[in-house]
Amino acid sequence: MYTQHSSFVQNIGNIFLKKRLLTEKQIDAILEYQKTKNMLFGRLAVFLKFLQEDHLLEVLAELYTIDSVSLEFLYIDDQTLHLLDHETALSCMAVVFSADSESVNVALADPGDVKAIDKINARFKNLQIKFFVAKESEILRFIEIMKSSSDGVAKDPLLLLNKIIFDAIEAEASDIHFEPQESYVRVRARVDGLLRLVTRLSPEFWPRIKAKLKLMAKLDITDRYRPQSGHVKISLGGKSVDLRISTHLDKSEEGIVVRILDASSGLKSLKELGFTPEDFAWLKKISTFSSGIFLIAGPTGSGKTTTLYSLLKEIDSPQVNIMTLEDPIEYQIEGVKQMELREDGLLSFADGVRSILRQDPDVILIGEIRDEETAMTAIRASLTGRLVLATIHATNPTDGIRRLLNFNLKLSDILPSLIGVFSQRLVRYCNNSPESKVRGRFPLTEYLYFSEEEKKKILSTGDVSELKPDKSFAMSIEEALRNGLTTANEIERIIKNAYI
Repeated sequence: MYTQHSSFVQNIGNIFLKKRLLTEKQIDAILEYQKTKNMLFGRLAVFLKFLQEDHLLEVLAELYTIDSVSLEFLYIDDQTLHLLDHETALSCMAVVFSADSESVNVALADPGDVKAIDKINARFKNLQIKFFVAKESEILRFIEIMKSSSDGVAKDPLLLLNKIIFDAIEAEASDIHFEPQESYVRVRARVDGLLRLVTRLSPEFWPRIKAKLKLMAKLDITDRYRPQSGHVKISLGGKSVDLRISTHLDKSEEGIVVRILDASSGLKSLKELGFTPEDFAWLKKISTFSSGIFLIAGPTGSGKTTTLYSLLKEIDSPQVNIMTLEDPIEYQIEGVKQMELREDGLLSFADGVRSILRQDPDVILIGEIRDEETAMTAIRASLTGRLVLATIHATNPTDGIRRLLNFNLKLSDILPSLIGVFSQRLVRYCNNSPESKVRGRFPLTEYLYFSEEEKKKILSTGDVSELKPDKSFAMSIEEALRNGLTTANEIERIIKNAYI
């Protein structure tokens, strides 16, 4: 067993003191306990419940100037896992979590264990080795998997869950559906708008997987009748990923849908979203307005939120104070003040907008207009010289206006500050299109700009049914087919599923 020198113990103790993670009394107790217990200082602090393992990891990473890695949600294939034999992994308290023909990445519980590092260096002497520090509990779980079976994934429900999530992220899936059936749990992932079968889980695995997902999102694991939703940010394979987890009761069993947002991919610009030059120019014009309200309409999964954020990116500058209200925050934007709705429900969208208005914003982004109060508050904010950007659940621009009217608003409330309504749907590129190699889908669009003349006309007639968009979905479809971007079958699929 590697023994820590007194100077090292003093150094690590000072770090814990400085960070206020341990008290002097606790450090003295650890040192006293070390005289009879052959354990490292940090490991003993966790054992005595003086310290959380997360905090130990943070200090070790700082002390040894080494990167940390979370193995909790990581999938390690069987071949990689066994690059270190079980005896070496256990004695070194280490696992290989990724490898290729030239290098290996090794997670260690104690990066100060010189003997362990020497042993691993000798094992991989012809390869480039990078060491990381990881939680001992997570390393031990993989060591147990190595011991239990040559195929640990098949016998470990939580490792199998990691593999499902890992594979879905690699495939750029937007959602994972866990759907209990009579004799198995069907798992499907939505990739490029289409659901694909991933696997069928044994029913005996489902209780542990379901409990793990609910615990991750801080949901009540004892309540299986009430729909619940939450989210968790995880670090997986170098990516920062936000998982939105929602439960629902299907017949007598609880199913779960996990929505995936890869935050590490960054916020795309409007140019990167696949819009036509005409669409891009129209949206750029919207970004020049200093006041008014602009809506992006569409169903779930239509890409409207991504477009809204990209438009915000076009507006962002040091001269503009931008604030957002979201449920939850989808993209972290440097320099933008972002407010998240509280999970206890004490802050509504309307309350949030009123709070934001006290902070002297120039631009306000509202995640979604869901009710009359939020709609009216957003419109009032736009009438006070602010630019308000928001999404609304509607099929097209005209339907967006009708949705606002269904919130008991009047046309005279809506139109004075309304700049325009933009609607979109995502369709897959055909395989022959060069763009299909770069990205999987592109937007079909329909949008309407409300000129002063148009507003006067609508107010005089009170009729929105005759509104003619600047560009319609029909025009967008014709253009996409003419340019060979997609196929008639793909368009038919979208229309058949009532996406347009």
